[in-house]
Amino acid sequence: MTEQQLREEMVQIGASLFSRGYATGSAGNLSLLLPDGNLLATPTGACLGELQAQRLSVVTLQGEWISGDKPSKEVTFHRAVYLHNPACKAIVHLHSHYLTALSCLQGLGHCCKVSDEAAFCLIQRPYISKTLLTRRISPGITIIKC
Repeated sequence: MTEQQLREEMVQIGASLFSRGYATGSAGNLSLLLPDGNLLATPTGACLGELQAQRLSVVTLQGEWISGDKPSKEVTFHRAVYLHNPACKAIVHLHSHYLTALSCLQGLGHCCKVSDEAAFCLIQRPYISKTLLTRRISPGITIIKC
């Protein structure tokens, strides 16, 4: 895909996540690796439901802001994930009200029921970081202890 196509796809994904209630206001951010090795990220304070392709941020893996609006402060975390896990090509970082509330409940451990759609997303787009405390629960799915 071209950079422009990737930009348009990120805008569509952001709108879909926002319309489904997975993100509200300016909570959450997205990034992906571009064919040239730089990363495309949502700008600081951006609402996922109102992204504009031409305003998305481009940043090098070394942290240099190349173009677009100022990148989210989370881009440092995204860069670390990409640098420590070359298999990772995209990151979706959300603060869903439901998942935030669930994470506050005592005694659940790491056993949670998720919808078939969410389980598919976890399997197809695993989130793995070698720099955080993690526990692999099955191929492609890792629990991160924050």
